[in-house]
Amino acid sequence: MEAKVEGENLIIFFDSRVDTNNAAKVEKEIKNFIEKNPNKILNFDAENLEYISSVGLRILLKFRKIFKKNLVIGNVSKEVAEVFETSGFTNFFDVQKKLRRISAENLRKIGRGTSGSVYKLDDENILKVYNDDWTFEKVKIERENSRKAFLSGLDTAIAYDVVKVEKNFGIVYEMLNADTLEKVISENPEQTEFYAKKFADFLKSQNEIEFDGISGKQTRIELSKRIKNLDDETHEIIFEILEQVPECKNFSHGDLNLSNIIVQDENFIMIDMGEISCGHSIFDVSWIYYMYEIRQRYGKNVPGPKVMPEIFWKSFSQQFFNTKDEKVLKHFEAEIFPYSAINLLIATLTRAFINPKVFDYYSKVLKEIKKDRIIPIDF
Repeated sequence: MEAKVEGENLIIFFDSRVDTNNAAKVEKEIKNFIEKNPNKILNFDAENLEYISSVGLRILLKFRKIFKKNLVIGNVSKEVAEVFETSGFTNFFDVQKKLRRISAENLRKIGRGTSGSVYKLDDENILKVYNDDWTFEKVKIERENSRKAFLSGLDTAIAYDVVKVEKNFGIVYEMLNADTLEKVISENPEQTEFYAKKFADFLKSQNEIEFDGISGKQTRIELSKRIKNLDDETHEIIFEILEQVPECKNFSHGDLNLSNIIVQDENFIMIDMGEISCGHSIFDVSWIYYMYEIRQRYGKNVPGPKVMPEIFWKSFSQQFFNTKDEKVLKHFEAEIFPYSAINLLIATLTRAFINPKVFDYYSKVLKEIKKDRIIPIDF
């Protein structure tokens, strides 16, 4: 048997069989793994498990009693899952069936976001393949978020299975004849203004929907505490900026970009729901401002959507704020900018592609923002 530690989890991998011939050895090895990794959450991986006898089931019950809670047994084959179900073990264990395996090798890529890539699986489904740092638990949370958002009346794709794509995880979404908004605009640049305005109206409609989720404001406050390489003064400014955001129960996507919008018969549908929360629309608007205005100023050194013409942010902001008055638009940009900076600094916690020079620039800008220059939100 083998084991590995993944964050707070101790994952123990079963061999092909657990029966009377090796039960004592299996029990001893499990105890040793637990003793070497105290205070970890115990999980089992049954990907290689072909057979488990009643003796093996009793061993699992012992550890369930020790930990006094239902334990996760993942990657369970159909045959072994039937043993757990017929014996009633699904009442005491979180039995997760083996994930379906899909190859993306010959699939057409239709989009690329900060968390992974989107492929056309077939005429009725798309496949979102997540980056290497996305664990099964994190992907499963995104699937549940998608389902919760859909049931809340939000325009999001229906999420089906969590699947395995080589060493990575993915989610299959229902989608008919669709492409990402980024791809649509890239192939039709003359319609940038049209789609930018349509996107602005779409975001406003989604932000107005009441959603029972975690607080986007509190999540960002907690994440900002983990930002490294910033002095105390800058940290304090970040907290002051975030604290002034009013709490509300409106939906916030958290990572809304044109790769996370699917266009289906001219209708927009959101995917990539791993960071959804409830909160003020400034969190989504400031992310868009960062992605499609500020980020473009750094040219070739910053990875990102180079195909987006400069007109995108201008058209989006005019529609979102319902004005073409340049002075008013600059006022809103001044409100948004500090939150764009915070979004980028938080993103460096999990995303390796952020350019260090850009990080330094935003850090300096935040430090220059004094208390009397923090503009109250008025939209």
